[in-house]
Amino acid sequence: MGAFEHLFAAYGEDGTMNFTIAARLSGTLSEAGVISALAQVQARYPLLRASLAWDKDDAHCFVPSNHPIPLSVIAGSTTTWHRIAENEINRPLISAEAPLVRAVIATEARSGILALTFNHAVVDGLAAVFVLHEVLLALSGSDLSLPIADSRLEDRMGLEVPLFRRRAHFEQSFTDGKPAQSAELYATASIDAVELDRGRLTKLYLDAKSRGLTLNSVLTAAHGRALVDLNDRWSGQPLRVMSPIDLKPEFAIPEHVGLSLSVAVTPFQRDGLEFIDDARRVQSQIAKFRERKMALWMVADLAKRFTEDASYEASRQRVVEHIPFDTVMTNLGILRLPERYGDLVIEKIWAPALRSVRGQDVVAAATFDGTLSLVHTAVEGTSGLLARIVEILAEGGRA
Repeated sequence: MGAFEHLFAAYGEDGTMNFTIAARLSGTLSEAGVISALAQVQARYPLLRASLAWDKDDAHCFVPSNHPIPLSVIAGSTTTWHRIAENEINRPLISAEAPLVRAVIATEARSGILALTFNHAVVDGLAAVFVLHEVLLALSGSDLSLPIADSRLEDRMGLEVPLFRRRAHFEQSFTDGKPAQSAELYATASIDAVELDRGRLTKLYLDAKSRGLTLNSVLTAAHGRALVDLNDRWSGQPLRVMSPIDLKPEFAIPEHVGLSLSVAVTPFQRDGLEFIDDARRVQSQIAKFRERKMALWMVADLAKRFTEDASYEASRQRVVEHIPFDTVMTNLGILRLPERYGDLVIEKIWAPALRSVRGQDVVAAATFDGTLSLVHTAVEGTSGLLARIVEILAEGGRA
């Protein structure tokens, strides 16, 4: 197991770090067809048929399995994508039980919703979009190629990967499908979502561009300012917003692997800056993390920290001390997927609903077909966050 997979596994030990991505499709979604498509895609990717466990030497590892991806079928007329996503992220994907992915279809006469839920130890947001694309390819009758052999990021960088061991042998037990040792921490996550239509998004993008800003910087600035406005927790200390950078270009990562790490850290406080000035500050801060030298250092430093103490207990301590950050902005950017897959047409893809730890607000963004989707997921998070973000964008970004 590589360092990132190990870290996400330790982070999600208590049932957190599950996420759901959903799409509405026009056309017929049959149960038999989706089961076949899931099987084809699962056969291509080792992590879609793996669980997490400890080997005979008590080292953290992936364990292959022949268990198929489970599929639930519900009536589309009785639900919405929000309800599907809330149900899914509030059902833990138990790390010891393969596979660490499941699917739901909600069918109507001529349309349906396809939702995929993942344990973050095996898939990230961009990789989830690629898995969705592969499933739709299989549903359209495309002949998927042979299984793909993945390699760890550390192997590409020439870094040694230590064995992540437990200091003491223990058996992880579960109660009612939830990790017993953290049942008291496992509260219900809620989801809120808004969309900016093509007209509003175009205005926001053009205004940002005219000021030399990226849309991601503008969204991150609005996110941070909204939390400072709404949550008294940040009245006396800076708020830290963790946002993503794409490391794929730096490490020649293949198309089917996602590597967009939320590692750029921007502090916010009540400093009286104009919104545009704050957005410029955010962009400058994020740019530091995009530099190749910084990207290399971050990955190497993580590997080095694990090498110094590669025990599972040390990983959990890092999680407790350094994760979570105060809030996360995870932006998948423009989802460049074909709209049509045979008789199926993608009408909409929503940004992922990502469950994290209690009190951490996660805002996900994704753009498809000219529409920006914003999804806020939290356990006891900040109420009204998305509404305030939209207000700030309208006031400062002239959306």
